Amino acid sequence: MRFETLVIVEVVGRPASYSSAAEPAWKAAVREAVTRSGLGPWAERFSVLVEFRTPEARSANEVWDLDNLIKPTLDAMEGVFGLREWRGPAQAADDRVDHLEATKRTVRSDEVPGARIEVRRLVQ
Repeated sequence: MRFETLVIVEVVGRPASYSSAAEPAWKAAVREAVTRSGLGPWAERFSVLVEFRTPEARSANEVWDLDNLIKPTLDAMEGVFGLREWRGPAQAADDRVDHLEATKRTVRSDEVPGARIEVRRLVQ
């Protein structure tokens, strides 16, 4: 597969897991960052690279499952992917993401929590 970078988005905020109380705030931060990028919806096949910067855990119960961080992040990227064409409620067309790489790490002392998201289109 070959890729062409469309945009790199820096999201500032506390990453949130799928179905958590913090999910709506995280999705809002992702949407805002995507909107600021100026990239409109593309009818492409995508590759997405995400690096999550997570804060220190506040308790032993606060864990950062990578798979649960990915879902709300992609779901909030309708500004890039457009909306899925179907009869149900509006959803980001993240079914067009054919390649995904994701990592997570604890923030360093000079950083804030968030994510770096690189969106690339597949080039045939």
